[in-house]
Amino acid sequence: MEKFTQIKLLFKDSGGIMTTKDLIRKGISHYYIKKMLEKKLIKSLKRGIYKLSDCDVDESKEVLSMVPKGVLCLFSSASIHELTTHIPMKYHIAIPKKDKVRLPNYPPVKLYYWDKPLYSLGIEEIKINDYKITVYDLEKTVCDFLKFKNKVGFDTAKEVFKTYLNRKDRNIDKLVNYSKKLRIYSTIDQFLKILV
Repeated sequence: MEKFTQIKLLFKDSGGIMTTKDLIRKGISHYYIKKMLEKKLIKSLKRGIYKLSDCDVDESKEVLSMVPKGVLCLFSSASIHELTTHIPMKYHIAIPKKDKVRLPNYPPVKLYYWDKPLYSLGIEEIKINDYKITVYDLEKTVCDFLKFKNKVGFDTAKEVFKTYLNRKDRNIDKLVNYSKKLRIYSTIDQFLKILV
């Protein structure tokens, strides 16, 4: 029983989610992983990824644990930053272009395979319910909506941009800087002229 308590503490220190690799590295054998599963002390989220059963983990943390290098983007990011009234039916997650990810059936996830400049710009870690998740910052989220305005819908991109402009924590210099790096400066300039 003491071993199970030790393992539960390891899970809690890791935010409630651990991989087989993490557990082995911490000296926990496959035998104990199997026993913890049998006793329903942990549950399998996906092959090789486990969640502590009595730990209340935010679903976005669970999803990101199943998508290595995943970053919440577009609608998921906009929802977290309160830039839109749209409630996403799927988790929108960006990953590096050549990465391969195998997703579970649930929860629903839409993957975006982005080139390095688009993927790596503006990643931040934020805390939600005591757990860290990776998400694009405010300005990168706005740039992504304007970059993909034809796919997300012009009205949605406009809503995100207008909401951003009304925020006190906006950083127009950073937004312009990002837009130049993402080669959408003319779009941002156009939106600024129309809406400001």
